[in-house]
Amino acid sequence: MFLFSDKNFREGTTIKKLNLHSVPDEILKFSLREIQKIKNGEIIFVAQDGYLMQVEVNQKIRVADWEEKNSGVDEEIFSALAKKILSEFEKLSYGRLVVKIQKGRVTQIERTVQSRFTGLDGEGI
Repeated sequence: MFLFSDKNFREGTTIKKLNLHSVPDEILKFSLREIQKIKNGEIIFVAQDGYLMQVEVNQKIRVADWEEKNSGVDEEIFSALAKKILSEFEKLSYGRLVVKIQKGRVTQIERTVQSRFTGLDGEGI
């Protein structure tokens, strides 16, 4: 299923209505499950016009630390993490929210904001 805002891009494309500055519950749950699987890597939420456009899952496998072990589930930590992801994504119109994972633990969340400029001798810089 493709996820777009309420704009209809193509005939026959499945359109999912997204809410402004929001991560849908099913995508948030998917992301939290992926975080549990990753030993080293990141989950990236990409916003455009305030809508979630894509989620990237990047996993790094370090040969020196090779283990196929998932991190344990702590519901309280994941509940707090979900709230933090939602609150940080609300602040994005254009940019990325990156959840970094090292040694099976979330170590930081980075929010990169991009600014769009129009009317400066063209449609942007």
